[in-house]
Amino acid sequence: MLYVDLEQTWKLSISGSMTTSLKGISEDEFFDSVFNSWFNDKFKEVEGKLQYVKRITDERFDVDDELLCDIKKVFKGRYVKKIAKLKGNAVERVKKQKTEPATDKQLKYAKKLYKKAYGKVNGFDDREYSKHEMVVMIGDLVERLDNTEEEDCGESEVLELSDFRK
Repeated sequence: MLYVDLEQTWKLSISGSMTTSLKGISEDEFFDSVFNSWFNDKFKEVEGKLQYVKRITDERFDVDDELLCDIKKVFKGRYVKKIAKLKGNAVERVKKQKTEPATDKQLKYAKKLYKKAYGKVNGFDDREYSKHEMVVMIGDLVERLDNTEEEDCGESEVLELSDFRK
């Protein structure tokens, strides 16, 4: 039996569960891990037979190897489309960020980080930045602060607990 030959109710159930499991993925997730997670949630081995299980009604039907292989192909096709869409959305989002001006919130945060990193604000250029430029700048400042804090950790001294009681 193939996926297309299933009764409409079972086809809708499987399709809906695929959609639900693909909603939460990101473009860096691998197909096998996504499929295995969905498979372990929807299929159960009962008395040596693999069954698809509807969670709410606990209805079941037996799944043979041919049907499972076909279901996996359908799942993979939908996974590939979803990943392509996510990657396209990421490209569009970056294009949009490169043209939109930075928000006041981003500018305030960048100034705060700059002051923390360099000890002064007057070196921070107040020109018009795009959202993308601001994201990159904030990322660099956060990384710089993290590196500074790591260096400072190495130079700290150990205090005795008794020093705090004085």
